[in-house]
Amino acid sequence: MPSQGFAQDYFELLRFDYGAPEDNGRIGGITGAPPKWEAEWTLSKTLTIDWSDELRAWHAGLRGMQRLFFGRDLERPFPKAYRAGFAGMTRAGGGSFTGAASSWSQTIAANGDADIQLQGLPASFVLGKGDYIGLRWTNAAMPGGTDNRRALARVTTGATGNGSGVMTVTVEPPLDMRVVPPGAVAYLDNPVCLMKLRADKTQLAPKDRLGIMRGGTISAVQVMLP
Repeated sequence: MPSQGFAQDYFELLRFDYGAPEDNGRIGGITGAPPKWEAEWTLSKTLTIDWSDELRAWHAGLRGMQRLFFGRDLERPFPKAYRAGFAGMTRAGGGSFTGAASSWSQTIAANGDADIQLQGLPASFVLGKGDYIGLRWTNAAMPGGTDNRRALARVTTGATGNGSGVMTVTVEPPLDMRVVPPGAVAYLDNPVCLMKLRADKTQLAPKDRLGIMRGGTISAVQVMLP
C-alpha cells in the first residue's frame, strides 16, 4: 500500500469470541475463530495531486475484494526504540543487522500467552509494548513471488535482550502454527500482514476542481494463507 497520504490509522485485532454464561454467575469466553487484524485508514484532506492519483490508482488496482495487499500499522514501521531504522547496527555475533532475526520459536504458556524468542539480534536489543514482529515466507505454488505470505504479531510484554542477542517477548495474537511454517523469517522492519479491502466500508472522497481527492476511508481485514 502507499506510504503517504493518510491522516489517521486504526489497526487492531478483530476477535471472534462468544460469551459463555455459567450457572454460578461467571461468564466465560469461547474463541470461535483465530483473531485477525482489521484496519481503517483515514485519508488526508490535504493531499497533493500526485498522492491523490497514487491512492486512487492503488485502490482501483485492488479490484475491490479480489486482490491481496500488504497492510500494516503505519505509525510503527520500526520498533519504538529505533524509529529511524537499523542502519549501522550489528548482530551480537557479528555481521550487519537489517531487521531479521536469525531464528525464532514460539511457546504457549499455561495461561495461553504466546512467548516468542528471537535470536540473532544486536546485544541488549529492545522491543516494547506496541512493537510488531512480522513473519514472512514463500508459497512457491501460489503467485506473488518471493515472501508472498505474511503474518503479524504485536508485542504486549516487552523485554531487553541479553548480550548474546537473544530475547523473549509476549505477543498477541499467538502465531497460528498451522499456517506459519517453522522456517518463516521473523523480521522487525516494516512488518505487514496480508489483507483484503472491505468494499462495503471503503469510500474515497470526491475530487475537487483541482483534481485532488479530499479525504476518504480505506478499510481492510487480514487474510491468513499458508
